Parts: sequence; structure tokens; C-alpha cells
Amino acid sequence: MSEQWIGDATKNVVEVHISEIRSGDTILHTDGKIRTVCKKNITRDRFMGIALFGDSYRLGTISVKKFKL
Repeated sequence: MSEQWIGDATKNVVEVHISEIRSGDTILHTDGKIRTVCKKNITRDRFMGIALFGDSYRLGTISVKKFKL
């Protein structure tokens, strides 16, 4: 992907709480990659809470960057 395309796409990003992410949403993950979330990527744990791709976003204190399509 070109840097220009990613720069243009970030204009359509909304920061939401991790609990608002659903299957089918497209997010900008903490590793800088754009990913589409499916049901198996969302895990819930009693101790760590909700995690996306194994990342708890510091137990929900960091917002998830979700693309508006």
C-alpha cells in the first residue's frame, strides 16, 4: 500500500472504545496495519477483558481507531 492511500484513509477514522468493535469492522491496529475484524479475532477474558487480535488496548484505556465506511 502506498503511504498516500493510508494518509487519505486516516481521514475516515473514528476513535471508539474496544467494546464497540464488532465483526466486520475495519480498524487501524496498534502495529500500524489495517485489519478487518472477524468473530474469531474478538476474545473475552475474565481477567484481561476484551481483546482484539490478542491486544487488550491496555484494558480498554486506549481507543481503537475504526474506519468509517
